[in-house]
Amino acid sequence: MFFIGVFGIEETQKQLATYNNAICPGCGAMTRFEIFKSYSYFHIFFIPTFRWNIRYYIRPVCCGRIYELDPATGQQVERGENPEIRDEHLRPANQYLPYKTCSHCGVRVEPEYSFCPYCGRRL
Repeated sequence: MFFIGVFGIEETQKQLATYNNAICPGCGAMTRFEIFKSYSYFHIFFIPTFRWNIRYYIRPVCCGRIYELDPATGQQVERGENPEIRDEHLRPANQYLPYKTCSHCGVRVEPEYSFCPYCGRRL
């Protein structure tokens, strides 16, 4: 009998929850956070056996920035609890900004603008 072992290492990301009525630390808009879990795992016959490099991320829907969430708070969210997510629980994970959001009128504008083309306020 010939036996072939199928195993490997993969990385994955899954959405855990959403957090409504939050203030975005990047643009200051009232928004909703999408909370994700990212990890690497080893699998045998496509069955995950153990995980490592577990990280929790938050993406505000207003500006698209990504913040790394404190692991203890992320574990609470994963257990189904609803902890308060404050600015001290977040750490910026990316610096790329696909656009800017005007803090006065809330309109998304191109990143090269210094003034909002709709209300004229400084960005």
